[in-house]
Amino acid sequence: MYSIEEIRDNYKHFPDAKIENIARNESKGLRREVLNVLKDEITRRQLNLSLISWVDTETKSFEGLERKNLIQKIQYQQCPKCLEKNKLSGFETNTVKSFLIGVSTSRDEQILCESCGKTAKLNAIFITFLAGWWSAKGFLITPFTIVKDLLNFLFIDKISDRILNTFVNDLTGSFRRHGTDDRVIFRFLKWKNNSDDNSSYY
Repeated sequence: MYSIEEIRDNYKHFPDAKIENIARNESKGLRREVLNVLKDEITRRQLNLSLISWVDTETKSFEGLERKNLIQKIQYQQCPKCLEKNKLSGFETNTVKSFLIGVSTSRDEQILCESCGKTAKLNAIFITFLAGWWSAKGFLITPFTIVKDLLNFLFIDKISDRILNTFVNDLTGSFRRHGTDDRVIFRFLKWKNNSDDNSSYY
């Protein structure tokens, strides 16, 4: 691990564009003492001081009661799919589709009411059951995927906790900048459900 002085020296030799990129895209994963080096470098170079505010909001994580209250507030929003106001949970779905010469797999995480979440899971299992078998690799991974998604019904609360906490972690800066009123939370929920598609192709 580099010492702070080594890191400080490295940062001094980075171009402005790299310092700005670290501030906007990598600051959340930096140690506190490295964050201080980053902010010092932004100030020394007279870069846009809004970068420091950005770093501060990205790295001021929600903890303890504040995190608990935010997660509860998220859970009692309207469902982004059916718009009913039922308790929301995080749901994971996995889908396999085969095309003779290849396979596509996707894993989605969505925050939905129980009815919409279970429907999404069953739809994913049904699609995999119909479309997953039609290649050698698909034939191998389809039964594993179906069994995994069925078993996940036994761990809905645990999976939901993970997805909700990841949602808060990923959007820490956005919540700090835009607030946590119902309108903001609902917008972020819709964004997550529409954008969270982790697909891979073989």
